[in-house]
Amino acid sequence: MRIHLNPVYDRLRPFVERLPEAFAANEGTLIYQIRNTVRLFEIEGLRLVVKRFRQPNPFQAFVYAWLRRSKAQRAYEHAVRLRALGFDTPVPVAWCECHRRGLLLDGYLVTLHVDDRSLSEMMARFPEPEALSVLDAFAKYAARLHDAGIEHLDLHHNNVLYRRDEATDELRFRLIDINRMRFYDAPLSLRRRMFNLRRLTHRTEVFVYVMERYAEVCGYDLDDTLLRSIFLRLMLDRRSKLKARFRRRRP
Repeated sequence: MRIHLNPVYDRLRPFVERLPEAFAANEGTLIYQIRNTVRLFEIEGLRLVVKRFRQPNPFQAFVYAWLRRSKAQRAYEHAVRLRALGFDTPVPVAWCECHRRGLLLDGYLVTLHVDDRSLSEMMARFPEPEALSVLDAFAKYAARLHDAGIEHLDLHHNNVLYRRDEATDELRFRLIDINRMRFYDAPLSLRRRMFNLRRLTHRTEVFVYVMERYAEVCGYDLDDTLLRSIFLRLMLDRRSKLKARFRRRRP
């Protein structure tokens, strides 16, 4: 087993070491289980969220063991880098990997639990005034993210959390599911920005509203921004439908 711990939480090493046994015994509270499994634990007064990534296929198991960082390691390192750049994400506590016969078997990411709300809640309540306020703030946040050269490769409403800062009454956003990211030394290009936002939501009216606010914040031409973003979103929808049709036809 490979383990990397945030030095602040080195005392949690025994807990991290037995994560495979804890998941096998269904310990903790199950939060999510589709592709990956996410459980909540309370250890030494801390609420910890542990994500076990889906087991890789044999080819991926070899690649992640020898050629590329695992999803768990990348997610941890991206969290450290995001926070250093001034963008919030749950505090990374540890990552660990289990190997067997030179191949990656399982990967785990441990973070501190947060009580934030999901951006999807506000999108579902569109066009209520509170929802519009949150989406306006998100458009500004997304622009600031892109200006900093940060690209979350799975940027959709379920991967953005938010809360209201009690001290300043401002909305604060956090990114999650961050194993797939890119960091650049310059702001993102217009095309890359539109490409990055195309997954934000499947609801057309919400997508158009956010893109209008985003164009205003960035000073972009509104018609050009909507044309580019909607075209890329339609292409994504078409690709998803073709993939689904292909899967249904497979024996």
